[in-house]
Amino acid sequence: MKKKKIDLENYIVEDRPSIKEIDKLKLYTKSGGRCAICNKYLIDLGYGVNIGEMAHIVGWTTKEKSPRGVSALPLDKRNIEENLILLCAEHHKIIDDKKALEEYTVERLISHKKEHESRIHHLTNLHKDSDSVVLRMLGNIRGIAVELSQEKARQAVYNIDKKFARFIDSFDKQSIEINLSVLPEPGIQWDSYWQMGSRIIDKELKLYEQGINSGSIRHLSVFAFSRIPLLIYLGYKIGDKVPVTIYQKQRGDGESWSWADNEDIQFEIETIQTKASDDSVLILNVSGSIDLDKLPKNLTSNSSIYVIKPVDTIPNRDIFNSKKTYENFVKMYHYFLSSLEIEQKSCKNIHLFSATPISAGIACGRGLMRNVHPALVIYDFAETEYLSTITINSYETE
Repeated sequence: MKKKKIDLENYIVEDRPSIKEIDKLKLYTKSGGRCAICNKYLIDLGYGVNIGEMAHIVGWTTKEKSPRGVSALPLDKRNIEENLILLCAEHHKIIDDKKALEEYTVERLISHKKEHESRIHHLTNLHKDSDSVVLRMLGNIRGIAVELSQEKARQAVYNIDKKFARFIDSFDKQSIEINLSVLPEPGIQWDSYWQMGSRIIDKELKLYEQGINSGSIRHLSVFAFSRIPLLIYLGYKIGDKVPVTIYQKQRGDGESWSWADNEDIQFEIETIQTKASDDSVLILNVSGSIDLDKLPKNLTSNSSIYVIKPVDTIPNRDIFNSKKTYENFVKMYHYFLSSLEIEQKSCKNIHLFSATPISAGIACGRGLMRNVHPALVIYDFAETEYLSTITINSYETE
């Protein structure tokens, strides 16, 4: 049946052909029932009402008042699925408004359609093992708070690993969530701060342990923003029971958690001094440089001292823009641990002073083999001096 459209301004009655059922079916299927621009689900499950709207990319008529209608595309090609895009009511109104026509061009709408339908096809084609459970640990660092929405986490997991982000529900939570924003700044409550943070992590990771034991977690995606000692502790507690992807918070307006480029920075180990001792000092000069003179003198005077630093690059906060660079750091850190087993057999404690991006902190904890490598004593800067925070992999603390 054909629909009539009355052009009141020109007093012309036009015949508007109906969209064929096969084209409707193809459009809704390829779009996953979601708006191609905002991803809104267009089936109201409460009432079972279809709230989606099929919009024309090239207008259905050649008249000037038809949005994007002035085109060489034949009229008999304008009502088929290839020229339709599934939208919510809000975005349908926006793209056809004359004030937005310069922004929502034919080319842009085609791009939205292709990208959205390609993503839907990929996600619905994933096998059961192609999902990843999301773990979020967010807190404050010197008054700076970071939030991470489900949508940003979902996009990052898809862009990096081509996996479907799965959020485990637990009461009112939307994933494995570790909220460290409740912690005050360490201040004079230095020891209590780290103890409390560790206990929060232990409590919230019970859901992770349950998922590991039941086999429901086969891959983990970790998004974390906190002080380095707590990140290292998180990595240690996660371990290597399942494959893990660690995401790096990137600086800038986009607030991205994806890798920005393919820069390939290498790392090296510099030996400052070697001593036959139970203690070794490891300095990580990656995102910044730690002044050796500010470290505890009673420790540095009697310990072997090593530094991991980038090759031919000044340590800086943006050094982990690249996944390759991150992987190079992890390899060098693992190499250091292996070398220490051979060169310093008497070593019982590694005293870690870290100026690293957040992803490196988590990797340092994960790279420690339980009861094989020495204990890791983690330090942080407390206004005027470095103080110990958390010790992991120690027989006394396990």
